[in-house]
Amino acid sequence: MFPFPGGLFYGEAMTGIVIIGGAAEAHELARALPGAHVRLPTRERVARRWPGPVSLGPVTADWLRDSGARVVVEAGHPCDVETAFAVARAARAAGLPLLQLVRPEWRPTRRDRWVALRDVRAAAEVIPARARVLVATGRAALPGLRALRAHVLMRRIGGGQAPFPLRRGRYLPADGPFSVAEEIRLLRRERIDWLMVHNAGGPGGWPKLEAARRLHLPVAMIARPRRPGGPRVASVKEALAWLRMHNLSDG
Repeated sequence: MFPFPGGLFYGEAMTGIVIIGGAAEAHELARALPGAHVRLPTRERVARRWPGPVSLGPVTADWLRDSGARVVVEAGHPCDVETAFAVARAARAAGLPLLQLVRPEWRPTRRDRWVALRDVRAAAEVIPARARVLVATGRAALPGLRALRAHVLMRRIGGGQAPFPLRRGRYLPADGPFSVAEEIRLLRRERIDWLMVHNAGGPGGWPKLEAARRLHLPVAMIARPRRPGGPRVASVKEALAWLRMHNLSDG
């Protein structure tokens, strides 16, 4: 083995790191730790090239044991708490240390018109009937919008033919990433009155928020769901520092 900057090692120690993907930070961390194994609980909407071994499937205690995991970093989407809790249960059952890598939330400026909501169901309490709403929360949130009397438009990445599940609305086929100018054109073309997003944080979804800001549109900002307890960091740099400390404690 030879040293990795900061105290980690390629070889035996590196192969014991399992990264649970889902967020952009998982890819960044994998690039810093090319010997780590990446586990994707679900197929990526937009495929990317990973620097090391990757597998697709659920995260269970048996899988972690069979993979030779020594430590787990959960870097799923910040709002994907189903994955977060499943990984926490699996790591606990396998007796493995677990770190959550969760990027910071977005914060409004004076120019933003955000309405903080506890969940998607609360949108029906603030968004008026017959409003036109661009919903960027993912399809799993649509059932929670059945009480919303607005016209809902939702992007559908990667195509597909499934019917729209709400009475009023439709999918907008599209493939990102999208610039601020593109988001402004979309909001104007579709005569959008409201934008609805989960507070995912990070740069990927920011163009639509910047577009809403420039057009003075209100934003229904859905709070992040509760995550499991335990060690948590907000950046790849902090995750690497935590892993170096863990590696040294293992001797």
